[in-house]
Amino acid sequence: MAKKKKAKKAAKKAKKKTAKKAAKKTAKKAAKKTKKTKAKKSRRTVLYSSKGKKLYAVRDKGGKFKDIQTYKRAHTMDMKRKSKAEVAAAAAPVAPAPAAS
Repeated sequence: MAKKKKAKKAAKKAKKKTAKKAAKKTAKKAAKKTKKTKAKKSRRTVLYSSKGKKLYAVRDKGGKFKDIQTYKRAHTMDMKRKSKAEVAAAAAPVAPAPAAS
């Protein structure tokens, strides 16, 4: 009878241990996943077409190709886009210059 109790106790202990390990593993995986998505930005890879035109392959955050743009089109859009500083400067009221007497 004592042997059965010991066996049951050992089985319970082993079950708890494996459950703890599994929980720890899934928590670690989830933390790793969130870390990865935070760190990566979308990037452009430079390629060339068969005609020799420069292309940008835009990737999503997962690293897969999202869009392939010509350099000309991508550059034009970059020039049209304004930085935060430019937007703030445009929004700030312009003070009138002091009049010279």
